[in-house]
Amino acid sequence: MAFAYCPDCASRIYLGRKPWLNQPAFCDQCEADLEVVRLNPPVLDWVDEVADDPWQQEPELLADAELATSD
Repeated sequence: MAFAYCPDCASRIYLGRKPWLNQPAFCDQCEADLEVVRLNPPVLDWVDEVADDPWQQEPELLADAELATSD
């Protein structure tokens, strides 16, 4: 059985018998969205959601998108 600890609240999180890299995990205590970033020993880190948010994209990509919609 593999366990790792939440980087936010240090709660112990069960990952199953054989965790894999980038396996999603969720902390029930602090409700953090996490993923496995190292396997031996298992280490969790926060999920990087920057690409999903259009306001967090590169400024030149936003400018190109605005130009395309203004024509």
